[in-house]
Amino acid sequence: MFKRFSLFLIVALLLTLPFIGLTEGGLEEVHILEDERCPDCDRLKRYLENDLKDEYPELEVIYYEVGNEEEEQEFEFVACCEKGIDYELRRRVPTVIIGENLFQPDFFEGLYYDKDGSEREREVIRRAIEGEHVQGEIDELRGIVSIPFTDWEIDTKEVSIPIMGAILGSLDGLNVCSIGALILILTIVLTFKSRKKILFYGGLFIFTAVTIYGLLVFAWTAAFEVLSRFIGPINTVIGIAAFLGGIYFLREFIRFYKHGPTCRSSSNKYVTKVTKKLKEDFNSSAAQTVTLITSVMLFAAVITLVELPCSFGLPMVYGGALAEAGLPWISYAFYIGLYLFFYMLIELIIFAGAVITKEVWIAESNLITWVYLAGTLVLFFLSYYYLIGL
Repeated sequence: MFKRFSLFLIVALLLTLPFIGLTEGGLEEVHILEDERCPDCDRLKRYLENDLKDEYPELEVIYYEVGNEEEEQEFEFVACCEKGIDYELRRRVPTVIIGENLFQPDFFEGLYYDKDGSEREREVIRRAIEGEHVQGEIDELRGIVSIPFTDWEIDTKEVSIPIMGAILGSLDGLNVCSIGALILILTIVLTFKSRKKILFYGGLFIFTAVTIYGLLVFAWTAAFEVLSRFIGPINTVIGIAAFLGGIYFLREFIRFYKHGPTCRSSSNKYVTKVTKKLKEDFNSSAAQTVTLITSVMLFAAVITLVELPCSFGLPMVYGGALAEAGLPWISYAFYIGLYLFFYMLIELIIFAGAVITKEVWIAESNLITWVYLAGTLVLFFLSYYYLIGL
């Protein structure tokens, strides 16, 4: 009788051991790549050590500091070799590994800033800690869509960026000051009756303007990228920038509607000075090619810098959207190039027409008036999207 009872206890113990392991030591470790200067890392740490520790007192959290080469390599080793996760270090923090699940920084935004909508994120984290593979749900919450029957994935946030770049760049390019400056250059150069000179000096103006403007968009993106490391998600900043830009565009639309599209910068003393110099140099038979090149580049630079207040909201919002997406720098460069293409598209059309026909094609001025109304609506929509959400 005693032997049978002992055997029963042993069998019962063996059957319950797996369940004991799950509750006591079967939880997945949490590996976190963090930055001591990152506010979101602090918020995540408080969530793990306060809220989750109450639910899972045995939970083990291991931290790795970004910028520490040895710890970064350890984190990559855990991801790639121990967990089998296809992971490339991008120094985006906080990045979290739980089991075979990879949590990117944008996953945690709702966790900190959306008290009503963060329960699903919390539930996914709990299930990952308990050993479930929840990568599909993580990707879904991040806006990652898998293409059926393929290994392809689409980041819906990234898909929205080229669309935004095309729209904002096109609106930004229909700028009365910049178009007027190009027409002035072409009108002057057309006196040479030479396609080569039209192509060279007109192209030089466009190249100089787009280079300077590209540096501006890149600077906005870099500034927002740095800002996001200290304040976390920058939706509010982008939303405010879009709202202020919308107010400016609305005022310009009202002015254009009443008085017609005119460039306020044309009366600027610096614009007046470089315009006078440009005309004098091209009218002078003694002017050297170097002098003409310098004059065109200086004219393009001054026009581009002086007109910045005319459309500051558009490149600022786009730069903020790029920074928020957390893309590699090579992607930043590509998307900024896309924005610049659409920014210069109308001028490229005017320029190509001048080269081919030796005439300057000018559209109806009312078009620009209604473009400013469109810009107003787009900026107000983006302001609503980033400040309130859809």
